Amino acid sequence: LESARSTARFQRHPAQCGTKTMLHIYYGKGKGKTSSALGLILRASGYNKKIILFQFLKPKDLFSGEYASLKRFHNVTQIRFNQKHPIFMQKKGPEQIKKLKEHIQKSILKLKEIIQKGNFDILVCDEILNLMGEDFVGESKVIKMLIKIKKEKEIILTGRDKPNKLQKIADYVTEFRQIRHPFSKGILARESIEY
Repeated sequence: LESARSTARFQRHPAQCGTKTMLHIYYGKGKGKTSSALGLILRASGYNKKIILFQFLKPKDLFSGEYASLKRFHNVTQIRFNQKHPIFMQKKGPEQIKKLKEHIQKSILKLKEIIQKGNFDILVCDEILNLMGEDFVGESKVIKMLIKIKKEKEIILTGRDKPNKLQKIADYVTEFRQIRHPFSKGILARESIEY
């Protein structure tokens, strides 16, 4: 872990803010993880930063307000895959899970390629913590990809599941706790608020 911390330059450095790669983790069962990442994208766009947004477990054809809005930003590249979280799959037998795993492995290879090129200022991996929590990708594998980042970048990882190893080397770790949510009253996700 110490090796990962020093190689990726994820150590804490209050006196040198903005000169090292910073790792952000937004996790928990509460609402707002993706929204927080999108807020950071909006702020950084004001400085014309080059941003790549990977959205895992969200189908390509799924319309969302953020997807439509970010299309207007010339500095933001959005990457989605043909994936759906198992809890939203109508059929989730062995064959469906196998196909999902294959799609996820392809998307991880794409992420690895993007990281190796390093042509970004900010990289957001939305729902990647869920991939680890569901054992679709190992946490150690993600760390190995991240430690290859040599230049000053901002990396944001989101998802419900708490990453045990990554949180130890992260610079920002924020837990989103659910106190109350309309879903408990049977109110489904609402347009322009949840998507």
